[in-house]
Amino acid sequence: MEFWIIFSLTSSFLFAIVSVIDKYGVFDHTNLSPKFLNMYVGFSNAIVGTVVLVSFGVTDFFSSTTLLALTVGMVQGLSLIILFWSLKNNDVTRVMPIWSAYPLWVLLIALTLTNETLTFNQLFCILLLISGSIIANIKIDKLTTLKFSIKSFIVLIFGTLLFGVSQVINKEVVQNIPVIEAFGFRGIGVCLTLAIPFSKRDNLMFLAKYVLNWKKSKYIFTAETFLATFAYLTILYSLVNGPVSLVAAISGTRPVFIVAIYTILGILRVNISESFSKNEVVVKIISAIFVSMGVFGIAFF
Repeated sequence: MEFWIIFSLTSSFLFAIVSVIDKYGVFDHTNLSPKFLNMYVGFSNAIVGTVVLVSFGVTDFFSSTTLLALTVGMVQGLSLIILFWSLKNNDVTRVMPIWSAYPLWVLLIALTLTNETLTFNQLFCILLLISGSIIANIKIDKLTTLKFSIKSFIVLIFGTLLFGVSQVINKEVVQNIPVIEAFGFRGIGVCLTLAIPFSKRDNLMFLAKYVLNWKKSKYIFTAETFLATFAYLTILYSLVNGPVSLVAAISGTRPVFIVAIYTILGILRVNISESFSKNEVVVKIISAIFVSMGVFGIAFF
């Protein structure tokens, strides 16, 4: 198995842990509003990115590639705002299946606008990965009402398009500047769109008090400053050698890892709000099979 595949899977796994900590540590345990999560993630990325750039240096501060790296961050910041807004206003089981399909945009853009070529087997494996990721989010219940508006759907689709575009641009960036440099400028770019628009004086004061309260902020620091840093670095390293459409498909399997983490926590009797019926367990197993087949196919065929 090639190293870029391992890096992609590692990124997916680490981001799954980040998502679980955000849900049960940040939102449930400390009841933090999404706008403050936006601000923290944005400023945290900017601080870490600046430290990285100062420590390792910049190849050419005014190059077009530097501008592209900043653009990646800004576009991803916008897409995260849309994702957080969607999760706040809609059921997670409605939102995440749509979001998990963003690798389709990456595939279409890559095949249309870049020189990337894929075999039939690779295309089939990508569809397996995307299908498995979507299936992992399916929740079976007795509700028959559809709590998901057309407006929400259109906004969310636009968010997935933005995220897909950023991944394709990322591929171009890491081909021209060091990964660590791409990471640094991306962090600054994320801050410009994800944090700055929410940075009113009162919001900044609240966030400062929250961060200084280690009993509360330890969760968000662990997830968004520590783990997310390594998660994003691994996906950048995978983009150096791997086709962007395949990297996106593999790294987009985060929901499957989230389900696995929930299952393990349930077995360990950790107090979480997630529980699965017998039918849902079957669905999750099918999801895992699809993803496993997709990764195996990419790795060995």
